[in-house]
Amino acid sequence: MIALFSSEYCCSVGATAGKNDELTITEALRDPLIAIVMRADGVTSEEFKRLLEAAARELKANLANSSFPPAGG
Repeated sequence: MIALFSSEYCCSVGATAGKNDELTITEALRDPLIAIVMRADGVTSEEFKRLLEAAARELKANLANSSFPPAGG
């Protein structure tokens, strides 16, 4: 599951997170491989950050409205 709620939450989008393979939004924005792809696609870090935060808000709202218990809980 992808969790992107805010910069302190994680998202499964990179490979440089060490032992834990989930990155925070801040870590994703600093990831060199993600930076290469963003540059190739003409996406700024601010645009990517806004996209991740919007996805996080939507996911958080969907989870809050879900009748399923949270993962791992």
